[in-house]
Amino acid sequence: MCRVVTYLRVAFLWKMPPTDALLTRGTSRLAHSRALSSFGAVPACEGTCRPRRRRRCDLRMSHYATGRGFGRHVVDRPPKVVHVPLVFVPGMKGSHLAFANDAPGARNKRAWLTLGNLLNFPPRPDDDPTRDLSLPLTYDHDPPEEGEDGHEYARHYPRQHRGELVPDGTVDHIIEFNVGGGKDTDNFVDMNFLPFYGHVTRLLRDLDNEYHSRLHDGKESTESDDVNTESTEMTKGIFDRVGSFVERTSNWAFSNNPIIAEKQRQIHHSMIHCRPTAVFSYDWRRPLPELCTALHQFCEDTFPNQPVQVIAHSLGGLMTFAAMRDHPEKYSPGAVVVGVPFGTGIQYFQDLHKGYFTELDRCRQFTPDKQFTMSSHWSFFPITKEGLEDRFVDVTERQVENFDADKSGIGKKAEFRSKVDGDNAYFDFYSPDEWERLNVGVFGPEFDDLLTDEQRQAYKDHMRIQMAAAKKWRRVVLGEGQVDENEFNSRSLPPLVACASDAIPTVNQILRRRRKPSPYTSLTRKGRHPLNPWEYDYVNGRAVPGDGRIDFDKAFPPGFVSHKRVTLDSAHAKQMCWEENGGSWGTIYKEVAEQAERFLERRNKEKKTVVGHRVLLESRNERAR
Repeated sequence: MCRVVTYLRVAFLWKMPPTDALLTRGTSRLAHSRALSSFGAVPACEGTCRPRRRRRCDLRMSHYATGRGFGRHVVDRPPKVVHVPLVFVPGMKGSHLAFANDAPGARNKRAWLTLGNLLNFPPRPDDDPTRDLSLPLTYDHDPPEEGEDGHEYARHYPRQHRGELVPDGTVDHIIEFNVGGGKDTDNFVDMNFLPFYGHVTRLLRDLDNEYHSRLHDGKESTESDDVNTESTEMTKGIFDRVGSFVERTSNWAFSNNPIIAEKQRQIHHSMIHCRPTAVFSYDWRRPLPELCTALHQFCEDTFPNQPVQVIAHSLGGLMTFAAMRDHPEKYSPGAVVVGVPFGTGIQYFQDLHKGYFTELDRCRQFTPDKQFTMSSHWSFFPITKEGLEDRFVDVTERQVENFDADKSGIGKKAEFRSKVDGDNAYFDFYSPDEWERLNVGVFGPEFDDLLTDEQRQAYKDHMRIQMAAAKKWRRVVLGEGQVDENEFNSRSLPPLVACASDAIPTVNQILRRRRKPSPYTSLTRKGRHPLNPWEYDYVNGRAVPGDGRIDFDKAFPPGFVSHKRVTLDSAHAKQMCWEENGGSWGTIYKEVAEQAERFLERRNKEKKTVVGHRVLLESRNERAR
């Protein structure tokens, strides 16, 4: 047997309809029975049995094998109908961005994420308009005056113009090609879409389809009898109504043995519940305070007059936490957040200073001049020197064993290492003047001949606006800096589960030193040496337990916020994938299901208490009469 596995870490462009015939709404009982019986789940009664026997077959057809997060066993009952909606919020770069096309029947042209743009093939200039992810540096109002208090200004900061790009669905998959054969399979070619958010959106779509199929069939709820029919009608077929939020690309395979491929996929599905679900696709370049508001508005519009549970990853977890603090009743079922940068996000300094070219080291869409126009990442940096700790040190006057100048550490494997001693290099991350003084990103000599003085001033005005809003957000929402813990504790938060990985060495210390003088032949337009006066090492600093991107101990809410901690063992980019693909989705979904069950128990207990009081009051009134 020859088996060749090629991994291309790219997202696929096509919006293919789901190919599974097992959980799609509208599939006949005959198709369900034949498909499930083909790998031993139920006998194929061909849909010809009498109604009473057919109901027993329906129950047997509802056997669902669970993933590793639940152990290998078969659930010998149909999934429980739960009327509490579940909303998924992906992380940064987890939503496609596209140029809107208003023509009837026309598809939007995507700028992120596409194969050509990810590989920069065919090669194009960095400012090519078809690949440009920049936000405009223009606003609805003038920028603040020099010296204006940032906290006061953040209350009414202007709204940045949106540009041409709009959200266009969730980035679901990367690609794996399998070529080979064996005793259980003939020669085959499989094309599988592997981990990003596809495993989450596939399961959520299955839950949603099963939920609406059960309601359509008139089957009774196992949760409660008081279903909000108005809300149910409004959310009916949510993935059909907002189909752009979920890519329909999961597990599309070219294979001459589709039953085995389908069986391998089906064994993952942990359908303990069926329930209405939705995915929030958003423009992750926008300011974090704006995104938090947009998330809450989405939940209100999609599921009006209903409490919702949220599952969120990375940046989506910060948005969810803010929404829960401001609207605890709406999110009373709780939230499960994964890989969230609650603490310092000093690692993002590398992205801004040198650019982010993805693990393929080919993409040219996140160069510093593009990233400086974006706004959400300014909320990642610490406000105080104490918050930075020793994560950014100057080693100019120190003897260090290894120093790899300006080499990217993103996607590179690291080993656990102790800290490197140096002088604390803290600067005010929320001051554009400091970024300019230190020649970071667009303010370095590398951009002297690419940007005019007017363009650099526009960057500074933009940064001043967004940094003021981001600093206020960290103080108000995360309580960073001076905080009254009693005030935070007095605001009751819904149940919160925070999941984070501790198995991946994560570099959380940046080294800096002055560049040694070197000969040069010409100066820049500004009369400066063409090389940046500072060198940075993103590889050889301290490496601690984490997920490769976020430290384990910085992935949890402040200590005075009540929450449950769950430890994972997967890398940041794979956390939302099934365990068989190197992720932790089985463990995470287990927490989601258990949190939903606890909410139902609380609600039923409250209902019984209310009914008990009502009966007691009626009894007293009856005796009084």
